Amino acid sequence: EAQSGGSFGPSLDDIGVTRGICVVLGDGRCELALKLARDSDLLIYVQLLPQRDIEQARRIADEAGLYGTRVFVEQGPLTKIHLADNLADAVVVLLKIPDDVEDEVLRVLRPGGKALLGPTKVVVKPFPKGVDDWTHPYHGPDNNPQSQDKVILAPYLTQYLAEPRYAPLPQVTVVSAGRVFKAFGHVAFKEREEPYLNKLVAFNSFNGTILWQRDLAEGVMIHRNTMIATPATLYVGDDKSCKVIDTATGQLKDEIIPPLERAGGTFWKWMGMEDGVLYTLMGEQEQRDDTKRWKREAHGWPWDPISEGFNQPNHPWGFGSNVLAIDPESKKVLWSYREKEPVDGRAICMKNGRIYIFRFGAYFACLDAKTGNVLWRKTPDNAPELFKSLGTYLDRQDWRTNWRTTCYLKCSDKALYFAGPQIGKLLVVSAEDGHILWENSYSNFQLVLRD
Repeated sequence: EAQSGGSFGPSLDDIGVTRGICVVLGDGRCELALKLARDSDLLIYVQLLPQRDIEQARRIADEAGLYGTRVFVEQGPLTKIHLADNLADAVVVLLKIPDDVEDEVLRVLRPGGKALLGPTKVVVKPFPKGVDDWTHPYHGPDNNPQSQDKVILAPYLTQYLAEPRYAPLPQVTVVSAGRVFKAFGHVAFKEREEPYLNKLVAFNSFNGTILWQRDLAEGVMIHRNTMIATPATLYVGDDKSCKVIDTATGQLKDEIIPPLERAGGTFWKWMGMEDGVLYTLMGEQEQRDDTKRWKREAHGWPWDPISEGFNQPNHPWGFGSNVLAIDPESKKVLWSYREKEPVDGRAICMKNGRIYIFRFGAYFACLDAKTGNVLWRKTPDNAPELFKSLGTYLDRQDWRTNWRTTCYLKCSDKALYFAGPQIGKLLVVSAEDGHILWENSYSNFQLVLRD
């Protein structure tokens, strides 16, 4: 009989979320479920035990026009909620429960989610130790796409499937504190992809709920390292500034625009963050790439044509002459460094207080991240073997070699690794002084560095 409902009816303020998945237990007439569905964007999952309650709840939700779309009702004991671990944003229990039910509630609740257990008890699920953020497009500013997460381990299982099923290209993704931020680019091969052209979208990383979205600067090719996620702030660089965005709401909090005499332009070509300092490669405006709506009806996605910028033989994006260190709070430029010939933004990486910059046929240098001073600098004159081994730039781009916009320099504590579409081999050099350590002649490495 306790399954038929209770007197406790929390408000949306009590629950703490307005979109996502909310579990309601003990709501036999779906009164709370319907109220929450009407007053918010929440998807409501109701679980009941007696068969008569199931039939009644489904009929009530169906008559309200919400059953199977916003309200779902399933049968089962409260000791076994039919949802995956860490999926629900909130759980409301409208009756007294034993401890084993509370354990089950906490199992389905996501970290940071709230459980309202009767009229007085509130539990917020903590984030487990060992959860790793993916703060930069290649995980960190070292460009090594290797997660350090200690919680999600093999064998891997699907957590959820969520929209959009298809989206434009290119795409860039960063993650922090339970939120996924995806920048969707400017090329839609098929009409179904068009709603997300030039969009920045935030998702709940535990269940895929879209939290917010905002427009990106049109014409700016996004497949580069110009997005950094922290728990409270998302940094997004474009042709005019670095946007400082609230991760919870998507609201623009501020913009970072260094003085032109220090930055050499307003276009953010590359970004990295280490120890709370924002590092960037900046420079002049670059070639725009028009938004493409190809309306393609054939199966698959082509590699040619893509867009004017991707189709042309010379690479038009990501080159800048000025490297800067910036305090993101005060927006003060801590130091700036300039190269006469622009740095290739696909070949910058940093780790342990060192920034490595490169340009084919010109230089390979290491900067002190604290001061901007040059620790070492290799050129064809003082390191002919290095530049001979690097060879000439390869303008490759297809399904075998990856996108031309992909980074081709990664670093570990002791070594730097050249590999990718632009390089005809794997070349490894010392992080200490830039001398060659070893190489491998295979020409299509896509590297992940492991301990």
